[in-house]
Amino acid sequence: MSLHRAALAAAFGLFLITGCKTPEPAPEASARVAAPEAPAQSVLLIGLDGLGPSLIRDWPSPNLKALAARGVQAEAMYPVMPSVTFVNFYALATGLYPENHGMVTNYPYDPPTGKIFDVATGPQEEMWWEGEPIWITAEKQGLPTAIMFWLGSEVAHDGVRPTVWTPYQHNKPYQDRVDEVLAWYDAPEAARPRFASIYFDRVDTAAHYTGPRSEETKEALAEVDGYVGQLVEGLKSRGLLDSINIIIVSDHGMAWIEQEQVIEVGQFIDLTKLTVPQFTGKYGGSAQTFIQIYGEGEALETAYEGLKTISEHIHVYRAGEMPAHYHMDHPTRGPALLAVADPGWTMRTAYVGGWSVPIPGNHGYDNYAPEMNATFIAAGPSFPDGMVTPPFENVNVYAMMACALGVAPAKTDGDPEVVEQVTGGRCPAPDK
Repeated sequence: MSLHRAALAAAFGLFLITGCKTPEPAPEASARVAAPEAPAQSVLLIGLDGLGPSLIRDWPSPNLKALAARGVQAEAMYPVMPSVTFVNFYALATGLYPENHGMVTNYPYDPPTGKIFDVATGPQEEMWWEGEPIWITAEKQGLPTAIMFWLGSEVAHDGVRPTVWTPYQHNKPYQDRVDEVLAWYDAPEAARPRFASIYFDRVDTAAHYTGPRSEETKEALAEVDGYVGQLVEGLKSRGLLDSINIIIVSDHGMAWIEQEQVIEVGQFIDLTKLTVPQFTGKYGGSAQTFIQIYGEGEALETAYEGLKTISEHIHVYRAGEMPAHYHMDHPTRGPALLAVADPGWTMRTAYVGGWSVPIPGNHGYDNYAPEMNATFIAAGPSFPDGMVTPPFENVNVYAMMACALGVAPAKTDGDPEVVEQVTGGRCPAPDK
């Protein structure tokens, strides 16, 4: 883990603001004419759930391709583990791995309190959301922010909230979302958000229920691409495009699920003695791409031995023995055991209710698996033109946004050298 501190903040404070040159006055002039300052930079973060970079490469997406052409596109962005939505959109917001931001899965279990995250109340409970999201960093340093449905935005951090935020409304029409975000930029300059975000779930939803390469998923990409185009044109018509950094991110990719590749594991897991968040709730019996097991003693050992031997397509790890790139050993919420299936395979239990047939598309697999690759595209004054970068971890995005905003970043797990590379040197790493 590389938690960089004040040196990174100082380095990011040095990003360059360029202005237009003015001719020097005649020799007899008593004073120089100062060059006008460029407008302060802003950030618009657009989250496209479930969008893998291969879909943009392979399918029509003219607005996303146009942004990439005038900015930076990553060959891939690695999600954090597990490669699911809550975990990764919050990692993007905080620059932290799950071991440090606390959301170790979509519905985490907190052993000290015995609570499992409730989707109805959890978004408003500060206990679940550790770390400092970028909008809180900005607000603490005097910059207004406006959030449209980003995970973690519904709670205060040390009493600080975004200037504008609303509880998540899954059925809010996309056109209304776009119109509302653009209306934020019609405010007087001092009241406009310096950081803003908007979220679309359409690609993820289509890929889950029809498959990652279905016609429905292709249509979903075309739809969200159109809304991205509206946002770009709206900012351009307001004369703001030259000062705003538009950053497109997704939380993860998607894998095709084979219905016959489901492994029954319930016989090894005594749910009267062990807790498995993935095996609770309305769809607890659904096929899972990973499971987190909490408990101790003989029941835990039985689960470990059974999962370890049942199939070569299931990989099980004890706490402290997970692959180095998982970063899931949170001090209290890290699981005692983690079982992860190979892409395309799933685990289920017949001992609880819920679905028994896997949905056609899913994620949550090893975060370095190609099927889980996420999307990163950024265009604006903090990014070079027409550059393709090698893959990098999503925990680096927070520092790029802090740099663009000119704010001192909180501690993160990002790599300053990656941030320097992706921004073409505009956000230099601290001196070694």
